[in-house]
Amino acid sequence: MKNGKRPSFDNKIKLAHLIIACLAVAVVTAVLTYVAAIGGFGSKQYLDDARRYIEIEKIIDDNYIGDADYNELYNAAAAAMVKSIGDKWSYFMSAEEYEAYKLSTSNEYSGIGVSVKLNDDGEFEIFAVEESSPAENAGIVAGDIITAVDGEEVKGMSLEDVSLLIRSKVNKDFDMSVIDGNGDAKTVTLACEIIYKNPVSSRLLDGNIGYIRISNFEAGSSENTIKAIEQLIAMGAKSFVFDVRDNPGGLLSELVDLLDYILPDGDLFISVDKEGHETVQTSDKVSLKNKMVVLVNGNTYSAAEFFAAALQEYNWATIVGEQTTGKARSQITLELSDGSAVHISTHKYLTPNRIDLSEAGGVTPDISVAMDDEKTDNQLDTAINALG
Repeated sequence: MKNGKRPSFDNKIKLAHLIIACLAVAVVTAVLTYVAAIGGFGSKQYLDDARRYIEIEKIIDDNYIGDADYNELYNAAAAAMVKSIGDKWSYFMSAEEYEAYKLSTSNEYSGIGVSVKLNDDGEFEIFAVEESSPAENAGIVAGDIITAVDGEEVKGMSLEDVSLLIRSKVNKDFDMSVIDGNGDAKTVTLACEIIYKNPVSSRLLDGNIGYIRISNFEAGSSENTIKAIEQLIAMGAKSFVFDVRDNPGGLLSELVDLLDYILPDGDLFISVDKEGHETVQTSDKVSLKNKMVVLVNGNTYSAAEFFAAALQEYNWATIVGEQTTGKARSQITLELSDGSAVHISTHKYLTPNRIDLSEAGGVTPDISVAMDDEKTDNQLDTAINALG
């Protein structure tokens, strides 16, 4: 060295980081240039965008005084990019979020079969336990307070953190510590499993009315609804109430299968792509001729409101409740190389009468009635009266 001084250890580290960063930029730029040259990205714009992202990441790496989580940086940038297009139905999912999403579309989830809330004392209180679930089999009951999962105390965590911690034990046995309703502490061993949740529940009401609640239109919903209809008919049902309140929708195939079972021949659903090309789903002549009502509210959207709209337009059912959301856009989910994914709107949907529910502001009930008492379901009472 000219001045006889040896570089410090910190300076060596900084120099090494700089070399690595420069090499990374050079390699990524070379790869992007090659891919752009062969048409993989379609235009120079994508290459320029990638360079800008790398430049920002390098600025953070070179100048930020704290520690940056580069996975979080990427997730935040990706989420903001999708959000900026202004479509509330399009969004980015991290790899972990996408895994949970894939389970949900199958009406499955990883867990122990409990519903947990953060109570007024800041404790993680179990308020519901599913029948025959790992939690019930281990003796967990509603009212138990979770204090630790697999030896890790949960105090100070968020509800989402606790849920993720439990789901991370999928296909494993682990210990969970709780305090029961008597204030006694206990530890139980649980198996975190992939659990299927039936989206359809049903019962026979007075007056030979079949009540069917459809909580979503994900996998299995149409098959289970049809089974419920046929079981209720065998029990003596003469009319039906389909309850799709708070139903967030789901798969187009499930919606079409159920509408095909209920409605006579004709158009069921129209899908329009970005070029304006239409795909029309139709029904056969076989139909369900019982009198029926569909219950909806402001949280009924997507496939659920198209279910109500189709039955309304065919004059096949009376719609009771509140104005629906007005979601008439379909999305596809594209997985990225790191396991994350983008859920993005690609088509608009039209009702059998070619109404765009987004533009129409949702489905307007034939009988409008708001829920006015949590203890009595006046909307259901109104639906039952409409069948009279």
